[in-house]
Amino acid sequence: MDIKLKNRHRISGLLAAVVILAAAFAMVELYPYFENESSRNGAPIYEESAFLKHLVNGNYVLALEDAQKEQNKILSPFQYFLPEAETELKAASSDGSENNTATELSESSSLNIQITKDEGEERTEYLRGLRKNCIREFENWNRNFGNIRNSIDYQMIDENGRVILDHADGRFIPNDSYYEFQAVLHYDELGRMDITSVRGENTAYLLNTLQDFGDKDPMEGYYDDSYMEGNLKLSNPRNITFAYGMSEQQIASFKDTSGNIWTAYENSGSVTRIFIGLICAVAALAFLFSCMDVNLAERIAILRTPLELVAGIVAGSVAFGAGLTSLVAVTNRGDLYSALLRANFLPEAADIMVKLWNLLWWAVPFAVIYWAVLCMRDVFHIGIVRYYKERTLCGLFWGWVVSSLKKLYAYLGNINLQEKSDRTIFKIAAVNFIVLTILCSLWFLGIGALFLYSIILFFVMRKYYLDLSSKYSMLLKATNQIAEGNLEVVIEEDLGVFEPFKKEIQKIQSGLKCVVDEEVKSQKLKTDLISNMSHDLKTPLTAIITYVNLLKDDHATPEQRKAYIDILEQKSMRLKALIEDLFEISKANSNNVTLDLEDVDIVSLLKEVSFELSDKIEESTIDFRWNLPDEKIILSLDSQKTYRIFDNLLTNIIKYAMPGTRAYIDMRKENDWVEIILKNISAAELTFNPKEITERFARGDQARNTEGSGLGMAIAKSFVELQNGKLTVETEADLFRVTIRWPIM
Repeated sequence: MDIKLKNRHRISGLLAAVVILAAAFAMVELYPYFENESSRNGAPIYEESAFLKHLVNGNYVLALEDAQKEQNKILSPFQYFLPEAETELKAASSDGSENNTATELSESSSLNIQITKDEGEERTEYLRGLRKNCIREFENWNRNFGNIRNSIDYQMIDENGRVILDHADGRFIPNDSYYEFQAVLHYDELGRMDITSVRGENTAYLLNTLQDFGDKDPMEGYYDDSYMEGNLKLSNPRNITFAYGMSEQQIASFKDTSGNIWTAYENSGSVTRIFIGLICAVAALAFLFSCMDVNLAERIAILRTPLELVAGIVAGSVAFGAGLTSLVAVTNRGDLYSALLRANFLPEAADIMVKLWNLLWWAVPFAVIYWAVLCMRDVFHIGIVRYYKERTLCGLFWGWVVSSLKKLYAYLGNINLQEKSDRTIFKIAAVNFIVLTILCSLWFLGIGALFLYSIILFFVMRKYYLDLSSKYSMLLKATNQIAEGNLEVVIEEDLGVFEPFKKEIQKIQSGLKCVVDEEVKSQKLKTDLISNMSHDLKTPLTAIITYVNLLKDDHATPEQRKAYIDILEQKSMRLKALIEDLFEISKANSNNVTLDLEDVDIVSLLKEVSFELSDKIEESTIDFRWNLPDEKIILSLDSQKTYRIFDNLLTNIIKYAMPGTRAYIDMRKENDWVEIILKNISAAELTFNPKEITERFARGDQARNTEGSGLGMAIAKSFVELQNGKLTVETEADLFRVTIRWPIM
């Protein structure tokens, strides 16, 4: 992947993260302003569980107000609702009571006294925290109840039926038909709440919800199990009745003003509408950003998810997002915030945790929508037909069905009843079908016949299996012998269904023989290479050493020294030529030759080589007959390498052709090829293999008495083949012929 593609990929991922987090953050920041719309849809406002919860918690508010009025002093909620805890905390805070428990255990060891002090201090801290939480919770009850108390009528009634607190314009609320909504809540002498009367739409819901809130201690989340002994829990009002009512006009007025005085957050239609709007915005931005990298799905497997799965996940994600409206209610009521405070989080930290929690859950549906758009965006890139075939379950299934049918058709089409194996299997299947059809028509008698048929079938199949196993054993034995090196093994028996393997094994034997022959030839070539190279290099080297020693002789005359130096120069040049030829053939065989291709007129090049060798040609007494075309023949060749080819071949004729004979050099165009043929009569009898003469260090002069290196033909052949040509050597009696063919591009 190049750098530009990587950068584009990173930018796309960054934009996706920004869009998803921005949408989720918008939901987190906007939900405190969502107004309840359940009343607009026809559902009475008092059916909201939050409303009923605040109504029940209002009992504690009214009870404390009545107690303060009766006692004519300000009472703390902790002092009124948890009097035992208040008394214990006061005792623990006094000067002489902090070590009260330790004094009682004065006879104990100093270690026990220290432990008792620690336990007392821990309990004191717990009670102080409980007092703080009780006051804070009461403030929430008072605030929430204060938002609704001016829109409802309420009364407190003592055990004698006397109204001690009236906010109903003189009406007696219980059983008054004036009220569209009515709830009468009675606390007995033990503080247990009972619902003596309830009225309104969905009475069962009202009854169950009010009773659930009445049975629940609103402070139970703050209690520590280790300190729950005795009556250390919220003290409910006793022997008192709370009556609440709302007339039809009060309900209508409350609906109009509820947005200002109290917000019921559950089942908010605003949440759903804004959520859907943000979903559409995220989808549009995802489509826009996906255009930056249209090949993204080809590199990321998850973006090639089938359409049906994408649709299902998207539907679930949207439903999940719509269901998160309950999270809005929990957050706006402060339940989550209160739970974090009870877990000893700092207020600032608790507020951050609430927002991060909401951000996490709101990001889920937006991330799914973004992913879904990237998955379905590919329909514009690869087309509807291909998208249906590759990115839908229906298309994949249909493709699998079509592929299976094609394979079945091909399989049936490959059944050849003319072959023995297919014909045998078909006969067996047909006979088995006929027999089973007959046996099924015999009803109960067919069971016995089927048993007999099964026995016969067993023996027939066993005989066939044993025969098959025997033929397989023969085949395995032959392959093992070949693996052990016996390439002459012959399988004469009929192998039945394994008969085709017999021909394949014979092919393997032939191939292995060729490989073995090539390896033997290669080993022989290596041996000859070492022997010939040693001989050819040693001869001039020995002469050089000899004449160097002669030059050291002080008695040598100047004429002798000059002759020795001439011979040294000759042998040195000979040794240099051998080494250069050796390097050339080594590079050619290892394909380590760099060709400088250019347009070359091989007619002119061959004439140039003949001109350079004209002196040697005249000295050889060989009559060269040239048959070259008059026009140019242009080929794409390396001129230096081609010059070397012609030079080696013509030099070979000069060295080994019989003096006084004729040599023929022909060049002609044949279809798309240029053919060059060099023919001469050999001075020595041609007893070698023509195919071996182009090998390294192979020479026609078996005695190696001439100055040839044995590399000229090998170099010529390598250079021809490197330039897409072909060089062949043929002999007939004493006629030596070399043919070169090059394609005309």
